[in-house]
Amino acid sequence: MNLRELITEIDVEKIAGNPDLEIEGVAYDSRKIQPDFLFVAISGFKEDGHDFILEAIEKGAKAVIVEKEIQIPFPKIVSVRVPSSRVALAQISNRFYEFPSGQIRVIGITGTNGKTTTAYLIESILKRCGYGVGKISTIDYTLGRGFSSFSSITTPESEDAQRMIRAMVDDHLDYVVMEVSSHALVLHRVEGVEFDWAVFTNFSPEHLDFHKNLDEYLEAKVSLFKSLGNLPPKNPPKGAVVNVDDPVASYIMAETPCQIITYGITKEADVRGKVLEVSSNGVHFVLEADSIDKINLSLLGIHNVYNALAAASVARGEEIPFALIKEGLESLRRVPGRLEPIENSQGFRVFVDYAHTADGLEKVLQALRGVVKGRLLVVFGCGGDRDRQKRPLMGKVALELADYSIVTSDNPRSEDPEEIIVQVEKGVKGAGGKRERDYLVIVDRREAIQEALERMRTEDTLLIAGKGHERFQIFKDKAVEFEDRKVVQDLLGRE
Repeated sequence: MNLRELITEIDVEKIAGNPDLEIEGVAYDSRKIQPDFLFVAISGFKEDGHDFILEAIEKGAKAVIVEKEIQIPFPKIVSVRVPSSRVALAQISNRFYEFPSGQIRVIGITGTNGKTTTAYLIESILKRCGYGVGKISTIDYTLGRGFSSFSSITTPESEDAQRMIRAMVDDHLDYVVMEVSSHALVLHRVEGVEFDWAVFTNFSPEHLDFHKNLDEYLEAKVSLFKSLGNLPPKNPPKGAVVNVDDPVASYIMAETPCQIITYGITKEADVRGKVLEVSSNGVHFVLEADSIDKINLSLLGIHNVYNALAAASVARGEEIPFALIKEGLESLRRVPGRLEPIENSQGFRVFVDYAHTADGLEKVLQALRGVVKGRLLVVFGCGGDRDRQKRPLMGKVALELADYSIVTSDNPRSEDPEEIIVQVEKGVKGAGGKRERDYLVIVDRREAIQEALERMRTEDTLLIAGKGHERFQIFKDKAVEFEDRKVVQDLLGRE
């Protein structure tokens, strides 16, 4: 595609060189540059793409997008300066991949917790109907029939996202179900994506290391719903799905410029759930929408009823028959790393979950507390280089809801894991907890899991929280293979 055409509608401050040249690809990572590519230099949080311009040129880039005054010592290289490289990347990628989201139904899910499970439930319903479904989620990217890969971040950079959606369109898929993080919204990763549905799950404090305050975090979420009025119309029209039981629901609905489907358990809503029974095998509830029927959900906890209601609401908006909604919800047996049971023959139960916020940990512990027969133990930690305010809150939640806790490392990243644990301990001690009596501190995560397993008795339940599906543990200078599920299996002799 011609570079002049690619930049025709972006905000350009200065062009050096002749933009009438053919571009074979777009990349923001210099390692992915191939001959005749356009390199977009992004100022990141850890590294600055402008420092890799020469490397990109050496690999074959014939043009660069910059947001800084940079002198490039190669007269044949075209340089385009813009106010924001991230915005330019989103707009250029959308055009380069020929506006793919306008050619497929796009469902975006945002909220503090529940995005991944809701995405899996929506996917299950749509597949039950025979549709081809792509998925961009925290766990994996499913781009076409039979193709999937592990994901590295919840919502990929705009070039990656547009390329993935293009692949789905080319494979003749009907839908893409996409988790949309607050980071993605602020960093323009989904700018230009034409969402048909925006789904709100819930809102609680998180990512306050990135957002200045809770209001800014909320505004990031709300921006997805506001954007529904700024995109070209589709048929059927765009819509929003909102959890009316959440305290911020009224604000989100007030800012949404299109049709809204509400769901909830405690308040009046378009789609409602009435819980009948909570057991160790899942939740039995009544789904009330255009029809009424009982649903046997295999996922544990009331919070998963909310996720199921969100999925059912989208399906209702897409005019999917009630019977197929029921089949889709009931056919999903588990979601990787989301209250995922680890089978064993020891007479106790072990679950792995991604809960890494105070609200998330509270919900999964409450779900297990309602079905546990013996004691409830938890192994958990807090990630480094992330919101520090949640650390004591998670310690407090663990003390209040578990019978015994082991505080350990999560992904320390650049921080000292022992210092992170000290901050978690403040919450445990502040709630009256005492070492040895109520909890232990074991910095090494594998050793912490081993200690917990050795303490287990018949009919006890162990929750290993924080990392869920993740396959690596990230330290300051390395990432090592570490998967909670596999560690448990190894320690129990892979029964």
